Amino acid sequence: MKARSVAILVFGAVLFTGCSRGGGTSSGPPDAASLQQEFVKAVERAVPAVVNIRTVTAFPRGKGVSPRSDRQRMQDPLTGQMEDNGGNPENSLGSGVIVAEDGLIVTNEHVIRDADEIIVRLWNRSEYPARVVGADTRTDIALLRIQPAGKLPVAALGDSTRLKVGEWAIAVGNPFGLESTVTVGVISATGRTDLGVESTDDFIQTDASINPGNSGGPLLNTRGEVVGINTAMVSAGQGIGFAIPIHTVMSVEQELARNGTVRRGWLGVGIQGLTPDLAESFCAKGEKGILVNRVVPRSPAEKGGLRGGDIIISFGGKAVTGVKEFQKQVASASPGSAVSLEILRGGKRARVELGVAEMEGMEARRGPRKAPVDAWGLSVERVPARALRDLGIEGGVGVDFVDASGAAWQGGIREGDILLRINREPVPAPDAYRKAMAGIHRGSMASVLLLRDGSQMYVAFRVR
Repeated sequence: MKARSVAILVFGAVLFTGCSRGGGTSSGPPDAASLQQEFVKAVERAVPAVVNIRTVTAFPRGKGVSPRSDRQRMQDPLTGQMEDNGGNPENSLGSGVIVAEDGLIVTNEHVIRDADEIIVRLWNRSEYPARVVGADTRTDIALLRIQPAGKLPVAALGDSTRLKVGEWAIAVGNPFGLESTVTVGVISATGRTDLGVESTDDFIQTDASINPGNSGGPLLNTRGEVVGINTAMVSAGQGIGFAIPIHTVMSVEQELARNGTVRRGWLGVGIQGLTPDLAESFCAKGEKGILVNRVVPRSPAEKGGLRGGDIIISFGGKAVTGVKEFQKQVASASPGSAVSLEILRGGKRARVELGVAEMEGMEARRGPRKAPVDAWGLSVERVPARALRDLGIEGGVGVDFVDASGAAWQGGIREGDILLRINREPVPAPDAYRKAMAGIHRGSMASVLLLRDGSQMYVAFRVR
């Protein structure tokens, strides 16, 4: 049943079953109106903190093949089984949530993946270029920053750990580019981990309609508080969408803000659930825990003395109840720290001490730029002599990187451009470029002649 139908049915139930405090006449209409007002207030509170995210991939990676095709679907099982909410990767749309008044925005990693340009549109329709502070493919969370003209409205955050199945849920976003769209449903399930994905995080399931373009937008409660970030839907079904719990989002957001990436612990063990039959066969009848089926050579587990056939019953003093729980415990351990495991080996209890290593291969696909940029927000390089001859120009400097928060980006300079003149003075090499740039004072206008895609054009911007 679609979310709208559910809402109508519940409103009808309130209308016909409501009673006054005295237990006499029906008070259905006032109750329905009151409930409706709660939804209106929740939406009015949340919408100013929801943004539209438009990304552009300037140079398609492979002729006729989408950057999100087979290779990425294999790496991202969730987007392989569910409909990816990013749209055309050459010009895609998504949503985001403002989490800090100075311009920090949370969205999905897959919304901004491989983007060459990211443009954020606020509720008042003003637009700003965004840069990626950090991104985490494992949780599908990314953190963006814009440089707004003033303080921004910030989303109110709820407590996703206290969600109950059957509670109202409100999804806000930009499905198919239709801005500030609101749909209503319920929380269908919490703690979903059986989605065929590698992530150890739980998902919120909802029947509030989620469509392409909703990704990165908020899932709200009736108080207008964000309880999740919408991330995917099952393309083969109706009313089956998923959101990342907000307590997971904010935990990742804090680490992305600090480091630009998320560091996770790793021990180097293969594990499986401990069935009653397996427990009995390993002399551990009636015990709870997980079974070690593989120890990676030269891993912390091998160095600490863990063996195949061991049963792990506690991690850092906390009971181990299942595979997913153990994976979470290990991933949340700080790399470089030490942890104590209680195990059963041959029916006897033992304790092993392991050093926690860092999980590899989980770095962000598009993290913050490490190369230095100049006062204009540019990183430039010399253009090879052969390229100059092929282009038919005498000299210039190539733009290797443009900081989205810099003055040059605001003026329209992009990666791949070749700068020919600054304020009518030729800049045949990086030294000449730096000299010309240094002669332009803060607050004054700079004009730049550049070459892009075989055509020359002027851009101008105010130096700050």
